[in-house]
Amino acid sequence: MPGPIPLSFDVTEALPAAATGGRRAAISGWLFFPDDLGRLGGRPAAITLGAGGSYDKRYHHAEIEGFPGYSAAEHLASLGNIVLLSDHLGVGESTRLLQQRNATRQVVAMANHAAVGQFYARLRSGGLHPDLPPIPDFARIGGGHSMGGMLTIIQQAEHRSYDGVMVIGYTAEGVHFTMQGQKLRAADFIPTEGPDYSRNDRAALHEGFHWEDVPPAVIAADDLLAVETPACIGLDSIRTHIVKDEAARIDVPVYVCLAERDVSPDPHGEPAYYRSSRDVTLHILPRSGHCQTFAGTRRQMWDRMHHWSRGVAAGAGAAA
Repeated sequence: MPGPIPLSFDVTEALPAAATGGRRAAISGWLFFPDDLGRLGGRPAAITLGAGGSYDKRYHHAEIEGFPGYSAAEHLASLGNIVLLSDHLGVGESTRLLQQRNATRQVVAMANHAAVGQFYARLRSGGLHPDLPPIPDFARIGGGHSMGGMLTIIQQAEHRSYDGVMVIGYTAEGVHFTMQGQKLRAADFIPTEGPDYSRNDRAALHEGFHWEDVPPAVIAADDLLAVETPACIGLDSIRTHIVKDEAARIDVPVYVCLAERDVSPDPHGEPAYYRSSRDVTLHILPRSGHCQTFAGTRRQMWDRMHHWSRGVAAGAGAAA
């Protein structure tokens, strides 16, 4: 299966000069698509996925020696989707600004929108990969896990990038950590000041991140995936009601997937935040911690993402 195919999107002109300092800014991505292009169908879904805090694009394409099958991107591509994994501004292989504090959640969402716009233009023209012909008609699906969910909500509210959005492992109420069997409001732990970047010790987060059946070797491999997180967006993502207003403005279909043990204090209350959308799906993934992509039930979520996206593609096509 083709992938991961490295891509880069220059977003300099889309960002405020005060943020870039006049220097080039680029978003790094990986492209995946099926070996059999016939699986794309007449109107495929182009799915963009972003990662959460302390992760880069490898979260959705985790390659673990001796433990295959932890790549959401490969699974979704095999089912007939075109998948883009991207690093947020200042994360992974994407550009770090001179002052990363200038990369506010609004600026990062702006960069993600600019990158996905270029992705769509190249998909229509056939400029993504020699083996991928021009695809003039497709459904624009965007999603993110955890902090990536926050940024997806802001991006959709501000820029209307997508025909449907997937909010995975995130809450419009306010993030709550699971520790020693209790849910603790994350906003209560926000420091008053600190460095531009943070790197969390995942040991304290294992209880909330992983269900008990996740192999220790997989948890250890996940810990090695940890990257520095820009404090500006990382801390914003755990503030109470930080996306309440933006969530209320989203008027496209929304798929909310929360794990059985996750960050929302009230999973069944989440759909109410998307009051402008007429189509909100809530999926609570059983036997999963916050990091659903490492759960034994992960394929259930990936399959639901695929079928939901196909439904959006059919509905958007009919509406058009």
